[in-house]
Amino acid sequence: MSSIFYNDTGEGLPVVFLHGYCETSDIWTGVQNQLSGKFRVITVDLPGFGGSPLLTYEFSLDDVAIEIKNFLDSIGIKRFVLIGHSMGGYIALAFSRLFEDQLLGLGLFHSNIFEDDKAKKEIRTKLMDFIKKNGVKTFVKTFVPSLFFSENINSLSEIIGSLKKSAAQTPAESVIQYARAMRDRKGSEMSIQNFSQPVMFIIGEKDTSVPFQKSLDQISIPKNTHVLRLSDTGHMGMFEKSIESTRFIEGFLSFCK
Repeated sequence: MSSIFYNDTGEGLPVVFLHGYCETSDIWTGVQNQLSGKFRVITVDLPGFGGSPLLTYEFSLDDVAIEIKNFLDSIGIKRFVLIGHSMGGYIALAFSRLFEDQLLGLGLFHSNIFEDDKAKKEIRTKLMDFIKKNGVKTFVKTFVPSLFFSENINSLSEIIGSLKKSAAQTPAESVIQYARAMRDRKGSEMSIQNFSQPVMFIIGEKDTSVPFQKSLDQISIPKNTHVLRLSDTGHMGMFEKSIESTRFIEGFLSFCK
């Protein structure tokens, strides 16, 4: 029996959503409510977040992808579309490399296919040290607001407050382990170039976590690409441009068969 916490609503084409760093499946509630009238929507808490316990060994993002596969096998999901936000996109990419034949489509929601550059690796290492010294609550006070375009922070203050409260509950070990796993992951350029199913990119023009130019650099690599550019949007399009994002996902799913 899998220990993964999940939500499973609707019927039809299965669509699995993976959240990002210091998040839970709750970030997908609005998307799930909108899509579950037409699709079977499954949202999970990745191991170590929300209701899912952390893996008991030093893991890679490939290991997390294997855990997700084992969970989906346990509930009978064999062929589906996989969509990941940020770090969830990295795990989705690992899944696509390991188990491509199970995917009908792949979605990268404010994520990217490239390995961290040297500066980003150093930032992740420093973050691990920071968490050890200062804890998660101090980190998320600035981390969560930084995910949003600055001009959207006031209008979304209630959502940001809720996300900070949720993120503060993340065990320090989860934050540290995933920082290391993201730092040490390899790029997915070759596997995504050879991926045979449709690939969706949702990109924020004001995203500071995945800079806009980096997003543009990746969208021509897959064979079958669907791209949504969100203006005045940072790293959290499911909140900053919720209607546009959900409509685009719904349209993308019509190509995944």
